[in-house]
Amino acid sequence: ASAEEAGDTSKPIRIGEHTDFGAFTFLLVHPDHGPDGLQLKSVQGGEVGGEAGGEKEGWQDVTLPPVDKNTPVLIVNTGALMARWTNDAWNATAHRVVVTDEAAAARARYSIACFIDPDSNSLVSVHPNFAAEGGEGTIKYEPIKSDEYLAEKLKSMMKVGQ
Repeated sequence: ASAEEAGDTSKPIRIGEHTDFGAFTFLLVHPDHGPDGLQLKSVQGGEVGGEAGGEKEGWQDVTLPPVDKNTPVLIVNTGALMARWTNDAWNATAHRVVVTDEAAAARARYSIACFIDPDSNSLVSVHPNFAAEGGEGTIKYEPIKSDEYLAEKLKSMMKVGQ
């Protein structure tokens, strides 16, 4: 689909715009179904979706390279925690899932996601190699324990629904 079609906000949304909380997400999809309706867009850093998000403009449909029909495909998304670790040198992957057409709406959508996160008591801080990424050695993020970071993200998500 064209970028214009991908930005069509009249399509029903299965899962709204968001970035994953952790470092990486591995998404295993079967090529028969592909990533039906999976779209992504460029963002700055790791904060989109919810209060910071918007379902309009900039969306691109995810397409798979030609592969054997029995070969699953692995899609890798960077998460908001990776953006934090790299001082936003690596951005989180903003993504959503839309219903592309009636046939897709009637078809089951199967994928297997594996979320990669640090241990809950790990300290997450900007890696020194990325200190300059914020400009003039600016570190954008204070160190935080992984479980505290997750709690903050979940609390922020809950505020959006109220």
